[in-house]
Amino acid sequence: MRKNTESTPVTAKERYSDQIIWENFLCGDDEAYTYIYREYSQALYAYGMHFTSDKGLVEDCIQDVFVKIFQNRKHLQSTDNIKLYLFISLKNKLFNIFRKDIKYSQIDSLEPVFAAEYTIEDEIIENEKEQFLNEKMIRMLEVLSPRQKEIIYYRFVEGLSYEEICQIMDMNYQSTQNLIQRSLKKLRTTFSRAEMQFVLFLLISI
Repeated sequence: MRKNTESTPVTAKERYSDQIIWENFLCGDDEAYTYIYREYSQALYAYGMHFTSDKGLVEDCIQDVFVKIFQNRKHLQSTDNIKLYLFISLKNKLFNIFRKDIKYSQIDSLEPVFAAEYTIEDEIIENEKEQFLNEKMIRMLEVLSPRQKEIIYYRFVEGLSYEEICQIMDMNYQSTQNLIQRSLKKLRTTFSRAEMQFVLFLLISI
């Protein structure tokens, strides 16, 4: 159970663990809330754009996530990974909207497509060479299923642990391991070792 201790002010210059920042926010520290918004809103936008090209929808959902956590912070649980918590919240919000959309009303099982191209297209490309490399990476990732793209993104771009991926994808540990291994095997059987190193290097550089 959370202790009602006096919160510690959070500034951009100070470095706190996620757990301390979150606890401060839960205790009513508005500076902690502002810090969380500024620190993670852009990452949430990039993440949300993997599921839809509707920028307005993603922005609205992000705002809704932050409004909801602010309104309900007295009832929220502790966390030691704020980004993971927000990612799960945004993903659930988007999926709920997709399922309610009239376009999907006749679909029994809806799994929104996780696409590699949206975020990369929206990022500022510094030069034509970088744009060429990003487009090549996208073409290479097209051999993967949406589910495989998603798990590769979590593992190599966001650097999530297997346990964290289990949470965000609602899978057990063994299934998570198996999906990552199948995804990497698909890439290995399709591309040379040099090409594999190339795509993984670009992934962790995003």
